[in-house]
Amino acid sequence: MSNLYESRNYDVSYRAILTNKETVKVFTEKNFIEVTSEVEFDSEKSQYSSINYFASSIVGGIIHSLKNTGKRSGIFLGEIEGKIKIKLKNPLTLLGVKGYEEEPVISECSIIMYIYSELDDEEIIKFCEKALKYCYIYNTVKKSINMDIKFVPII
Repeated sequence: MSNLYESRNYDVSYRAILTNKETVKVFTEKNFIEVTSEVEFDSEKSQYSSINYFASSIVGGIIHSLKNTGKRSGIFLGEIEGKIKIKLKNPLTLLGVKGYEEEPVISECSIIMYIYSELDDEEIIKFCEKALKYCYIYNTVKKSINMDIKFVPII
């Protein structure tokens, strides 16, 4: 094992600015991401809120971990589909409703992953549980949020 800092750590930094008093631009290495709110309760709006990016990073990270672990292990994975459901407690505080001042928090996250593979059902579930150990976003978030994840083999 190398003792080089870079072999044990990957440092990433971002810069964020508030533009036009509404949108936050988060600058990445090559581009930027626009975040329009913490959470958007209006389903008609097409902008992305913090909770959209949060959910996307969890489910996207899991899918990439499955795909990459499959590649390294020589396991063919066909289609992968994930569904994520997040429970936000105390949303009325975010809306500024009088009398509601409880701390808003994401209390639960349930995920269902549908995976096609040529492995039998038991093997694919065992593989997915192993691959999940390589998903750093999931590993970080599961320490603070009640996470429930199910893997469903599809034919």
